[in-house]
Amino acid sequence: MKFTRLMAPVAAFCAFGASAAFAQDYPEMSLRYSSNIPEVVNTSKIDTYFSSEIEKRSGGKIKIQHFWANTLGGEAEMVDLVGSGAVDLGLIVTGNQFSRMPFTAVTNALPSTYTDGPKLNRLTADIFTTNATIKAELDGANLHPLLYRYLPDYRIYCTKPIKTMADLQNTKIRSYGAFVPVMFESIGAIPVNIPPVDMVQAMQSGALNCTYMFNSAVKAFKIDQVAKFGTDLSFGVISAHTLFISKTKWEGWPENVRKLFEEVAADAEKFGNELIAGDEAKAVEGLKAAGMEIVNFEEADALKAKVPDMLDVWAKKMDEMGKAAEAKELADYIRANR
Repeated sequence: MKFTRLMAPVAAFCAFGASAAFAQDYPEMSLRYSSNIPEVVNTSKIDTYFSSEIEKRSGGKIKIQHFWANTLGGEAEMVDLVGSGAVDLGLIVTGNQFSRMPFTAVTNALPSTYTDGPKLNRLTADIFTTNATIKAELDGANLHPLLYRYLPDYRIYCTKPIKTMADLQNTKIRSYGAFVPVMFESIGAIPVNIPPVDMVQAMQSGALNCTYMFNSAVKAFKIDQVAKFGTDLSFGVISAHTLFISKTKWEGWPENVRKLFEEVAADAEKFGNELIAGDEAKAVEGLKAAGMEIVNFEEADALKAKVPDMLDVWAKKMDEMGKAAEAKELADYIRANR
């Protein structure tokens, strides 16, 4: 008993020493993390999980401050802000950078193409790190990808019930990018490209009849306040905004810091997969409780027949840019692995 009492302080001191040594392995760093969405959106928990785990596992040496809803710079600026190192870590919607990085955008920009979110995360990571054309685009922007996430089944939320193809004709639907408009035009709707933060006001004014979002984000964006009709129709999942860092900055970090960030990013991706699936599974009941009617779309097969193969649409655009062979290679790979 006496021996145990004598050894306890020694053990405590050794444990403290080991902990201190562990913390001292990392340099003191203070990083800025830009997000394009508000903190209230459920997927922002992935970002706060990532930053809190970095701080915890570095023994408090590495601290990350979040800046939400593009407060450090707009979508058009973020590639250069991150690539230059002016912003340390930044979420970038690759589909919004299509003119600059058309191959990098392929898993974010194309609707009605992917159905398995976690598998899409891994496919995106795969092609970002192995496809020569994508690597060249990212190198040209001086970007290194860190953290992947997906967004669940996209649907439409409207001020009127949408049951048939006839209901979609000339319906004004919130859209974005270069390819979602192609899909909506193919089914007779009128796409209107506006950012998510403007969609509620656009529906209130009549500029939109429907918006394009997923169930677990409806309340965060207050869509349920203006759209009283949802749908069971899915337009597929997409790769969401990817977390990037300047490649120059990344390569200048010590190896143990890079390893820490990679380990936490892998854990954050798993956390995100579980978060998104869980929130999406219970979202419909919440929408119904808020008074939204989920309408059964009666002509799903007819709609599917109208929507073109979006990988073919993308490949045709790449052909026009003189990248036909590279596009075919990537499209074939995606079809085999999505």
